[in-house]
Amino acid sequence: MKVCFVYSNRSEYAELKPFIEFFKKKSIAKEINLSEHIKHIEDDENLPKIFTKCFKLFSLERYSHVCVLGDRRELPFVSLAGFFTNTKIVHIAAGEYTESTTSYDQYIRPIISILSSTQICFSKMAQNKVKKLFAGIEYLTPNSYVLGNPVFAEIDIKKLKRPIKERYDLVLIHPQSLSRKNTLEDVNTLKKILKNKRTIFIQGNKDRNSDIIEKFYRELKIKNKKYQFVSSFPKKTYFSHVKFCDSFFTNTSAVHEIDALNKNCLHIIGKRNKNRSIEFYDDKSPLLLYNILKKQN
Repeated sequence: MKVCFVYSNRSEYAELKPFIEFFKKKSIAKEINLSEHIKHIEDDENLPKIFTKCFKLFSLERYSHVCVLGDRRELPFVSLAGFFTNTKIVHIAAGEYTESTTSYDQYIRPIISILSSTQICFSKMAQNKVKKLFAGIEYLTPNSYVLGNPVFAEIDIKKLKRPIKERYDLVLIHPQSLSRKNTLEDVNTLKKILKNKRTIFIQGNKDRNSDIIEKFYRELKIKNKKYQFVSSFPKKTYFSHVKFCDSFFTNTSAVHEIDALNKNCLHIIGKRNKNRSIEFYDDKSPLLLYNILKKQN
């Protein structure tokens, strides 16, 4: 079995990492960070380059499976490259759903699932969404499984240490890529609830309308010296910051992950996560996925 994991940003990698590390121990496994191969990958005009790059790689390497996670707009081009090279696509975190349609996610995630040979869902609700999607296409059949998200694998949450002595808040805001108006609304909501205390702002996705958030952050840097801005944290460092923060103001899709670390900190902004399915967590999921794919070989 020869498996490739493809991702383009830090949040995808954080969730894929337990799978990648396990598969490297048990099989021939490689990883491709698209952002290292394609400059300014976040620009829409560069999306066709992803198909070309992956088509050449998949044709040359002949992987048995290519695994992608979630709903990033780069991933349909990866999936199409797999489809046209007869490479089986495994869609991890398939079927996630929110009632909001203010991002690309609602369109991209089902496209990837339709192109995939296997759909891995992090909740029963997500699996039901996958089944409903395929039910509308009479000549296609889903091949879905419910596994827990292994994002906490090899991290003992109880042993995480407080990273900052003083009290602090966290902020992580992503743009609403299909709605400039809703992105402005999220920023205005954040303006009203920010406090005059140490606050760490983690950079969000550089999707369309991210300029609104970046402009706001530039203004904050000038106005308040208590505010700190970081591009990202290593996963364990991020979890430590979440566990001990007073408040976390966010519209990130990882709301259940935050809630699992610190039940009292979460303040959800906007509609980006309205009625999102509740994931469960399982460190054994990489082994379970390995066994699923091995049977397909």
